[in-house]
Amino acid sequence: MNVWSLAWRVSQHKRRVFWLGTAAFILFFSLPAAAGWVLSRAFAGLEAEDTTQVVWLAGLLLVIEALRMAALHWGAVWFTQSWEFMSSLLRGNMLTAQLANGGDDAGRPVTSPGEALARFRDDTKDVVLFVDSWIDVAGGVVFTVIALSVLITVDPVATAVLVLPMALVALATTALGGRLRLVHREDRAATSEVTGLLGDVMSATTTIKVNRAESPVLERLRRSMDQRRDTAVRSRVYELGIRSLSQSLAEIGLGLVILVAIGSLQRGDFGVAEIALYLSYGGWLGFLPRMLGMMLARSQQAKVAFSEMSALVADGDPANTVVHRPFPFEQREPEPHLPDVPERLPLERLEVRSLSARYPTGGIDGVSFELDRGSFTVITGAIGAGKTTLLRALLGLAWPDEASGEVHWNGELIEDRAAFLIPPQTAYLSQVPQLVSDSLADNILLGATERERLSESLRLAAVDRDVEAMVDGVATRIGPRGLRLSGGQRQRVATARALARQPELLVVDDVSSALDVETELRLWDNLIKAGTTVLAVSHRRVALDRADQVLTLAAGRLVDRPGSP
Repeated sequence: MNVWSLAWRVSQHKRRVFWLGTAAFILFFSLPAAAGWVLSRAFAGLEAEDTTQVVWLAGLLLVIEALRMAALHWGAVWFTQSWEFMSSLLRGNMLTAQLANGGDDAGRPVTSPGEALARFRDDTKDVVLFVDSWIDVAGGVVFTVIALSVLITVDPVATAVLVLPMALVALATTALGGRLRLVHREDRAATSEVTGLLGDVMSATTTIKVNRAESPVLERLRRSMDQRRDTAVRSRVYELGIRSLSQSLAEIGLGLVILVAIGSLQRGDFGVAEIALYLSYGGWLGFLPRMLGMMLARSQQAKVAFSEMSALVADGDPANTVVHRPFPFEQREPEPHLPDVPERLPLERLEVRSLSARYPTGGIDGVSFELDRGSFTVITGAIGAGKTTLLRALLGLAWPDEASGEVHWNGELIEDRAAFLIPPQTAYLSQVPQLVSDSLADNILLGATERERLSESLRLAAVDRDVEAMVDGVATRIGPRGLRLSGGQRQRVATARALARQPELLVVDDVSSALDVETELRLWDNLIKAGTTVLAVSHRRVALDRADQVLTLAAGRLVDRPGSP
């Protein structure tokens, strides 16, 4: 992984804005070289008692400083835009991979909200800071080249000494780079753990309180934060250590220049103008070694960031984090562009052959079955038997290197199940319904403009009577994650959302677990009467009695052959 090449591609996402900001900051950093030269000429004019020259040079100095302030202003404006464009490129590529239903763009799902925050917030910032340091170094290089070109005419030996600190900074940072990467990676992992744990605690406050688990939860949080503090301190110490080393070496270099220049001062080779020139350039000549050390340190952090972000994009390839693509905020369309709906292929028969998916905690092995159009198939088994794993592997939601086997739709092999088994072919209802803080209608339609299926979906999901009893009906706001609904209502609203797409196959993971017997009976009867092809995980007798076939899993294997219960 070439972190410099990857960062370069990030910087060129919006190259016009990037180069405008870069040019402005280089001008800002290099103008002190012109100001120092003008100042030295002004002192020379004073020494020669040339008042006219001094006045003109003082005016020129004011113009240079005004130009420098203008460069700072526009540099900040342009580079702030460039900063956001670069961050959006990285985040957009990760988000595209996370939202992709199969295909070449799909990436491995995040393992926790903490990991997602660390990748989307902290890692993108590390990369952009690395690019940002290039601007400082580029400005420092331009200033240093100009300054050395002027100073070498005054004292070549003293000028040559100034190059030594930069070489020492590069050597020191290279030697410490491996350790800096290690402690930075540890800090990112600890940060992800704390962020994820905080999210879990905030979403489970009621559970924690009713079980009086505040003390153990806080103790766990304290241990995680202690670890995060230790890793953050180590990472910061290494980063600041490299900066301090760069600063110290720069100061040592300036001290050596003074020592070397003593001889010229004693011989009277230095006049007031030369002394003013060295004093004017002295503070700025330490800028480049400091920025060089910072850039090299940030290169190690950016290398860790690209390594972590690559885990979320296609093929785990860091190059896929910097793919240039148009994003919605760049479009000028009056309405957002919705993805094309795949062509509907009516399901006649689904065949699953030798489906396997293995995880460290278990999985399924060699599961095969068939189901026909309009049938109601139930998967049952003990906890941990592999029921949810079977559904996820069937739908292509298990990562490719963890799953094997074939799925045939009407006799045709599905090459990319994650891309094919989506509405209108298939709708998936997970074990824990995911709702957003919006109205019932918006939760069911999810941005779709066709509202004619709304009432029928509510009826089939057996939630229509509940909605009719609500004052605002389908416009009712359900709160964060559907907090204002009961557990059974949340599951049925999620079912209505799946049915609104009129899927050929409805895949359900234990959706009836929070329903009473009467409501569950109505739900299954509605789906059977509508001719919906259903593959459901359930252990409830109501579902088993109505199933056309029951698949029993034990330790990841099918123990009962498909057939009537």
